Amino acid sequence: MTLALPARQETGPMNVVKRDSVSLPPVSNFTFVNSKGDSIPVGMSVEWDSIHKENLTTLALDEVVVSARSTRNTAERNGMVNIEFVVTVPQALQKDNWMLNIRPVLMRGDTPDSLKELRFTGQRFREAQERDYRHYDRFVEKIIPDSVNFYRTYVNYHSFERYLERLKWYKRGLEKRWAIQDARKRRPDPLLLRFDMFNRQVGRRDSLMKSRMLDNSQRMITRQWWRYGRAWERMNDTLQFQSRHLLERFRFFNNKWADNAAFQSDGLIARKNYFRDKALSTPMWQAKRALYKADPDAAIRIYASRFGYFNDKMERLDATLYRYYRTKGARAESREGVRFLRAFMVGRDTTSSYLNRNQLTEKYIRRYEKVKNFFPMFHFRRPDPDTLSPLWETRTRIDTMQTRHTLLSKFSKEDIYEYYVRQQQEVADRGMIGPFRGLLPLYTYHRDLPDSIVLRVPGRKTRRDFELSRFDSATTVNRYIGRYEFLRSTYPQYRLIRKLYNIHPPALRHAARQTGYEERLARINSLDSTSLIKMFYNTQKIARNEARKAMKDTKYRDIVRFPFNPEAQLDTVIYATDQVHFLYSQKVPADENSARMKVYVVGDVLDSNGSRFPLPYSDTLTYLVSSMTKFVDRTPRFVRKIVTRDAEANASVNFYFPKNSFRMDETIDINRQGVKQVHNLTLALMTDPVYIIDSLTLLATSSPEGNWHVNGEIARKRAESIRNILVEDFKLLYDSLAIGAAIEMDEAGNIIRQEMKDGIPNLPELIKIRTVPEGWEKLRRLIVNDKNFQGNKGAILRIIDREQEPDRREWLIKSQYKTEYAYMLDKLYPAVRRVDFLFSLSRRGMRQDTLYTNEPDTMYARAVDYLEKRKYEQALEILRPYEDVNTAIAYMSLGYDKAALRILEQSSQTAETQYMQAILNARLGNEQRAVSLLLSAAKMDDRMRFRANLDPELSLLVKKYGLFKEDDLW
Repeated sequence: MTLALPARQETGPMNVVKRDSVSLPPVSNFTFVNSKGDSIPVGMSVEWDSIHKENLTTLALDEVVVSARSTRNTAERNGMVNIEFVVTVPQALQKDNWMLNIRPVLMRGDTPDSLKELRFTGQRFREAQERDYRHYDRFVEKIIPDSVNFYRTYVNYHSFERYLERLKWYKRGLEKRWAIQDARKRRPDPLLLRFDMFNRQVGRRDSLMKSRMLDNSQRMITRQWWRYGRAWERMNDTLQFQSRHLLERFRFFNNKWADNAAFQSDGLIARKNYFRDKALSTPMWQAKRALYKADPDAAIRIYASRFGYFNDKMERLDATLYRYYRTKGARAESREGVRFLRAFMVGRDTTSSYLNRNQLTEKYIRRYEKVKNFFPMFHFRRPDPDTLSPLWETRTRIDTMQTRHTLLSKFSKEDIYEYYVRQQQEVADRGMIGPFRGLLPLYTYHRDLPDSIVLRVPGRKTRRDFELSRFDSATTVNRYIGRYEFLRSTYPQYRLIRKLYNIHPPALRHAARQTGYEERLARINSLDSTSLIKMFYNTQKIARNEARKAMKDTKYRDIVRFPFNPEAQLDTVIYATDQVHFLYSQKVPADENSARMKVYVVGDVLDSNGSRFPLPYSDTLTYLVSSMTKFVDRTPRFVRKIVTRDAEANASVNFYFPKNSFRMDETIDINRQGVKQVHNLTLALMTDPVYIIDSLTLLATSSPEGNWHVNGEIARKRAESIRNILVEDFKLLYDSLAIGAAIEMDEAGNIIRQEMKDGIPNLPELIKIRTVPEGWEKLRRLIVNDKNFQGNKGAILRIIDREQEPDRREWLIKSQYKTEYAYMLDKLYPAVRRVDFLFSLSRRGMRQDTLYTNEPDTMYARAVDYLEKRKYEQALEILRPYEDVNTAIAYMSLGYDKAALRILEQSSQTAETQYMQAILNARLGNEQRAVSLLLSAAKMDDRMRFRANLDPELSLLVKKYGLFKEDDLW
């Protein structure tokens, strides 16, 4: 087998290059004859293995020899390099029962990369391959695919239907037994009924005695209040008339006439009520009498109870008929469902042969309505007496006497009492007159004593009675409750309860049996057809099929000894007539190691018996790849950078505070993490070699719930709490950092000069506090950006924007949009309660506010490095804004020819830029312009004459137009 480069259009005689492989030991040629009688010329060499102390015999076939030139120039285009060479297979390797595998290997530096292999197969070897594949296909045909109907293939449907039928009748039997046990369970137990009646009587007696004792306590409390009131009046009666016995007489006289006035007013009210009731009931009685005499249908009211009985009976019959047909419809639906399930399992058509649930329901409803309308016992209704007009809805006749009596019957108790109200001044002590203490007739007199009175002091008996009249309502109630408890514990009729012990009533036994039947029914109802049908799977068939699936790959490796390679560049059958020449061509992506690539071929020969004969390595072909990276401009670029003295560093941290609490609890995880975050940021800034901290501002923000002034005070106190914790932490941090200082002292030990080096700021003294009572701006941004916010978001935002007063703003949202406010309170308000740390920084040793410096453009340098490593896409991402020669090279390498030509035409015209313009014009079809630019570039730089031979676009133009014929190199 020979490996050679493809010939150019004008080439001279091929010279065979000496192979660059290591020389082999002398080979003894002999002919190997296999079991089929085929002669195989091979070379054999014998070597001594000094380690294992044995002879090693090596059989070698014809080796790969590279003909023609071993070095060739090729060009990179669009990031790809085309690798071409000619593979020659000698006739000696073309056997019917052989397969020749050729694997080209591409070397990029020290990294090998396999190319697509070539396969040259003999006819008998290909037949052996196809025979193996046929054997494997027969094995695969035995595997049941997943696309078949699983249930038809693996399920025993006949047994499954019989099982469902038995299960249905078993369920019916259980339902019948459950109903029997339910009826027996509901039967009352006579002993339990008697015990319940006795227990109810005991409870009734107990509650009656307790209520009686409570009533007695209330009456006693009323009596005690009366006694206390009387003693209080006597204690406060400090004014005494001169004639004490005459005062009692006058009191008796005044109370007597007050009772007389009350009696007269109550009698008048009773007479007025009687007269009013009689005046109002007379028209109704007259109308009722007239109705029974004039209207014969009024007699129907006598039969109201009888008609009601017949109507109730008709409704019960109608309901029974309806339930009967509904039950029949349900049974028909169940039978239809079983038929549908059987047809579906068998695979019959179920679209039109079976009725659905709605059709069955309508069918039996029509039967019910037909029977109901035919028999009167189901629809005939007796007239309802309530449909007649009531007795009081009668026309009022014009009766002057009746109207006058009605008017006279109207009266008012307030007017009667006002008539008997005494106009004179009431006496100081009205006595026990009750509610009519101030009611006296007009023709009575009120007797008063003269004004001669004296001031007296309550006596010892009055004070003793007052002290004895004091009482406690709770003590009185407890005394009667204690008496109730004593009577209840003494007499059994108030507390004795009958209970059954060590006996099992029939209802419990029936309930236990019913529970057993119910559990069985629940298990049957919980059965799923999918789980039931698994009991009738043909598990052996499934296992056998799954085993075949599992061993499919193993069988493939066992049966197919020589598998096809679908990724091969060529896989064909050859016949031993002459040498086989194949032009191998493949494009490979370019990288940083693509400037010089090497290709060599390895391979082996496979016999149909499984023998493998390796081929020696072929000679190596070298490809020199030319690309546009030779024209990369490596001139460094500089950018002007503005350096400012001042800078800022901000951090936002959320801390958790309990409601109405100002002290931060460091044991809470979120608070501990927040303090750690601030500590790490402060440590990084304090040790920063460029910046130094000037000040730290704590900006505390509170959520909008509550009063605006209260929230401001809460935010301030919480910021103070955070500041105190940070001060302690910053002190430890300040003490732990190393500080360098230069100190000059005199002979006495006094410090003359002290200079700090790399001073660390004393941050606890630089902390400032600012507060925002309610963070409405932050809340508005959260509402706008929250995708999970549901509700009237626009209306809430309008309220926030229009309403200026914060408290009214929150009240409007809370009252009008309660659901949205609850979501905000739960999800958004915690994010508003935050503390922002604002660090003011300055550059160390910098006195001016702004400096201008020129620094190397690192981004541009990185892009140039990407170009040299042939990473054109990454380079173009950086070079696109620069619009220079390197940008044009990136465009050219990726196939954007027009964009590259536009940039090169605007660049300075050098030999390199004109040469690249010539290539681009040749690609775009402008040959005249390309030739003109090429000649101009060669005139500027003679090296472009030789470079034109490396680029295929220009080498074609040079040959076509006969350019540079004066050169001896062509």
